[in-house]
Amino acid sequence: MSNEVIIEPQVNDSIQENAAVEPAITLDSLRPRMGFKGKVSRVDLGGAWVNLGLEAEGYIHISRIVSATQNPVTRVADVMSLGDEIEAWVVAVNPTLKRIDLTMVRPATYDWTALRVNMKVISARVVALESFGAFVDIDGPKHGLIPFNLMPKGQRPKVGDVLDAVWVIEVSEDKRRIGLTMIEPPQLPWENVHRGDVFKGVVIRVERKGAFIDIGAEREGLIRSTSFGSGFVNVSDFVTVGEQISVKVIKVDAPKKQIDLSMEGLDPDDFMLSSGPEEELSPMAAALQKATRGRGGRWNEAAKGGRKGREQEDILARTMQQLSRNQ
Repeated sequence: MSNEVIIEPQVNDSIQENAAVEPAITLDSLRPRMGFKGKVSRVDLGGAWVNLGLEAEGYIHISRIVSATQNPVTRVADVMSLGDEIEAWVVAVNPTLKRIDLTMVRPATYDWTALRVNMKVISARVVALESFGAFVDIDGPKHGLIPFNLMPKGQRPKVGDVLDAVWVIEVSEDKRRIGLTMIEPPQLPWENVHRGDVFKGVVIRVERKGAFIDIGAEREGLIRSTSFGSGFVNVSDFVTVGEQISVKVIKVDAPKKQIDLSMEGLDPDDFMLSSGPEEELSPMAAALQKATRGRGGRWNEAAKGGRKGREQEDILARTMQQLSRNQ
């Protein structure tokens, strides 16, 4: 009989068929929730013995036998006979005593060890509504609770509704509690964001004070305009909405939900003008730099001739006049 292991946390829906091969699973490697198809070899008052094709037979207690009518079984012989083929799952294993306890009750898809914070569970069915939230069946060790404040605005499910997806936010076997949310949690929790970390992010908004970058956290991070150079800086000259860039975390303030970033590979000194290798940049030269430098520190040829180009030319002309008067 085949006894291929059922990968947890999934429960085997297609129980393994009997085959004339040596067992691939030993009692030592047998684990709870593995599923098999076996044949009834003996029946007694308390239950039935089942041949699983292993080195020892399994035993199903009468309380774990399921009848076709789903009614409680009071006499094993009424629902089970020698040679019957049944589906069974492992409950417990004792290799020393060569004992395998079985059940005909299909285990839940998830047990306590299979549930993880932030994991996604699909097709959760609402089973009850309370004043504080909804209890849903996730095919786990118990029903999970979704508080109303963790549901999308305007969405209140009804009993019997099947939710496309929920996410686990709390798992406590000791408290027998499973907390859920209908709002997808951030890919990057606050506790995983540290100063010095480098992430790939997408520019989602550009304002005068800087560029806002989505790095997958609960809130976007900010590259402040001062990171691009001193004085007035047009942030749009350096980044555009939708652009993917590499950023480094320079500060994290979890209570305020703030992340300060810097742009990797950007050195403001690269955009400074100087008439010589050892000459400091004068205020007028700085003004000239701002008038002549475009995106990435280069003149914006595309804007030349347009409104932006004309404005740059006007600033350049005024700056050159002022420089001439001061010489």
